[in-house]
Amino acid sequence: MLMGEQLSEQVYEADHIKKVLSAIQDGFPKYISTFQNATTLFDTAIKLHSKEMEAYQKYMDIETLDEFEADPNAFKKETKANCPIIRRCLMSHEEIMNGYKRSFSSVSGRDLLYTVYNIAIFGEQYVEDFDSKSHEASKSCENLRLGDLTGEERTCIGVVGYGIQSTLLYSLYPYAFAHRSQNAVWALYFLSGRLDFGLGEDGSEFLMVRPQYGTCEQNYLYPPELFGYYSLQIYLMLKKADPSFKKLFKNEYRYIYLDAFFDHVANTHKADINALKWTSEDVDNHWH
Repeated sequence: MLMGEQLSEQVYEADHIKKVLSAIQDGFPKYISTFQNATTLFDTAIKLHSKEMEAYQKYMDIETLDEFEADPNAFKKETKANCPIIRRCLMSHEEIMNGYKRSFSSVSGRDLLYTVYNIAIFGEQYVEDFDSKSHEASKSCENLRLGDLTGEERTCIGVVGYGIQSTLLYSLYPYAFAHRSQNAVWALYFLSGRLDFGLGEDGSEFLMVRPQYGTCEQNYLYPPELFGYYSLQIYLMLKKADPSFKKLFKNEYRYIYLDAFFDHVANTHKADINALKWTSEDVDNHWH
């Protein structure tokens, strides 16, 4: 589990990754067996993605971002009003999002513009030579070339981390970037059997525990290269799970299919997630 802000270097070791994947392979059959009406869920996910794609294309347009250079504060207003993921974060009633709202309120328009511009450039360059066959044949997290997303020029402290990055990139290029949603990280936790793999008693690298606040959340600081690699491997499991999937799946929607499956896994554990997310205030109210 993540206690504070740093994950153990162990999570990057080949032997550790092998153990996590083995646990996920063991857990996968349980969830695929209950994944009913998959075709309908895939179709719904594709339609929802397509519905928002235009908004992200407009928001991430390089020429438009260049124009905001003359008035960065206008870009902050544009972000608040027209970037779907950030708008949802700011409108959220979840207690954990209060810190995000404060960070967004204090961030400068120029810093936000600089960050989003660099993410847009990263995505554009990443897909220039993207090849689906090579992508699916990746043998390590390094092969995915996602580590650069953690650089200062592509992050904005408290406002744009990998969760937001992945949503922006996934919304434009769902064939190349997995969606690191809250449900996705929760899904990794449950698919891996809630195991700690020697990282800590009753813990998991997919959780963020903050004892001082009495909270437990999905690890929203989980590294992009590791998330991308596990996501790819689970997508390949999904692709092979049902003969009809291989015929149905189109590369252009690769990670939309996975997103639908991750939602299924997380929704299976709604009660567990709610229990883990209890804040100390929730617990106090429950017992008084």
